[in-house]
Amino acid sequence: MKNLILIFLTYFILLVPRLLASEMDTIPLAFESEGHTLKGRLLLPQNRTGKVPVILFFVGSGGSSSYATDYRNFLQFFLKSPLENESVAFLFFDKRGVGESEGKWQNTDFLQRAIDGKNAALHIKDHPEIDSDRIFAVGHSQGGWIVQLCLAEFPDVFAGGISMAGPTFDVRKQLINDYQSGFICNKNMDPEAALKKAKRRVNRDLSIVSVLPFQQEWKQLKVIKKFDAKPYLAKIERPLLLLFAENDRLVNPAWSMEHLDQIYPQGLPKNFSVHIAENENHSFKTSPFCFKGDWSELKFSENTRDVMVGWFGTQLISEK
Repeated sequence: MKNLILIFLTYFILLVPRLLASEMDTIPLAFESEGHTLKGRLLLPQNRTGKVPVILFFVGSGGSSSYATDYRNFLQFFLKSPLENESVAFLFFDKRGVGESEGKWQNTDFLQRAIDGKNAALHIKDHPEIDSDRIFAVGHSQGGWIVQLCLAEFPDVFAGGISMAGPTFDVRKQLINDYQSGFICNKNMDPEAALKKAKRRVNRDLSIVSVLPFQQEWKQLKVIKKFDAKPYLAKIERPLLLLFAENDRLVNPAWSMEHLDQIYPQGLPKNFSVHIAENENHSFKTSPFCFKGDWSELKFSENTRDVMVGWFGTQLISEK
């Protein structure tokens, strides 16, 4: 009996500090951006002493992308859990037309999404427990593009950021990338034939959406189809970590590196860091390129998580 009590006390002593460290004060947010009220929440660590840095997250594309649903497990794994002892705040909000946020996501271009992020950051910058000089942007997929815009256009607001599977090329090429991968994996086509067919398919799609954008996804494609990341990447002077995945069917890491080489032929600037995750897919889960099983069984990558935590550790120390 004494041994059982001792085991319980030992478990309790080890567990309680971890539980307390992970507790967060949740503050509901509602802020204005270009005539729309957007809603989200600010999470403040309960173990904070003084002002704390903030990580603002941008979700990916589509009308179902919400920090509270589609990205819940993703955020828990890559940001909230690994940084729970670092006294870092998190800022999440739903993009236009998602959740309780006003507006229409399909009518929102990438610069407007970046402006929404800027306004979210400005909304909380005067909070007495927020370090307004250390607001970092993190985004996944389309959200990675938004991070690039934020650092390029609003360097006075954002201290740095991480683009997770955000392309360094334009929307048209990303669509080609997506189609080519589908033809390779679903039609067993060789890469060159798949690329030719993908280009024809994208030319067709872009012609259709210009005239008859019936679906919501096509309505947004009409709005964003001319976007190119190149001029924004060329302007970034804040620290940026670009994360790519070796088996990403939507964002080819080789294409991404080729575009970076075009922008910076003399080599990447010191404020850029790049990591290509081996054997991982678009969601940074361990997976072969043409995986056809149950996606829910795939696990998020601890390696990519550690790279992110390491980058944040360096930034939080250097910014103090």
